[in-house]
Amino acid sequence: MDEQTSTETTSSEAPQDRPRPPAGEELPPSPADLPVGHDDREHIVGLLQDAVNRGLVDTLEFDRRSGLAIAARTRRELNTLVLDLPLEHPDRARARTEAESRERRQAPRDPYAGGDTSGTVALHATLSSVKRSGAWAVPRRLEIDGWMGSAELDLTEAVVDHDVVEIDVDMTLGSVELRLPETASASLDGVTATAGSVEDKRRGGRASGRPHVVVTGKVALGSVEVKGPKWWR
Repeated sequence: MDEQTSTETTSSEAPQDRPRPPAGEELPPSPADLPVGHDDREHIVGLLQDAVNRGLVDTLEFDRRSGLAIAARTRRELNTLVLDLPLEHPDRARARTEAESRERRQAPRDPYAGGDTSGTVALHATLSSVKRSGAWAVPRRLEIDGWMGSAELDLTEAVVDHDVVEIDVDMTLGSVELRLPETASASLDGVTATAGSVEDKRRGGRASGRPHVVVTGKVALGSVEVKGPKWWR
């Protein structure tokens, strides 16, 4: 009887002997519950766009999920939007994207600033607009990316030292407008559109001419338009 009493007493006292957090201290929040910023939301929208391009979700589902991504406040809310898709893990993909962005930011820009237009120039139009007009120097290749933004490039008075100008587009929920001189020609066959439009609105646009602008890339829920000189010029 004494042994039974002793055993029961030990069993009832054991939980009191377990280590507990110091009084008044709270456990740190889970990483999944940490707040997210605009870059995190934009990255998830990019993953959803990739899913649309691969046929994993349709445009209606893209609209629904991208709306939830824009309104998300925590990493957990963002991750649940892509966890059912056979994509790269959001955290790992985000780290890779950030590393690529750092490389682009750290790339030397002196050659173009010094007048060398033979390389590539990146233009970013995320929740903003990018415009080039007047006598600006056009590089051989332009890369335009953005989300809920716009890019307007007017080449009618620009300095173009190349017979061919390449423009790669990656735009979601935005627009790209190219205004070309009368002597120029353009090719839009390399642009894919998802719930968007790709149009050459020039009247009597040339099949060949200098410069020849080759546009490639993708646009989702947005537009890519080629126009001629403004009528009042």
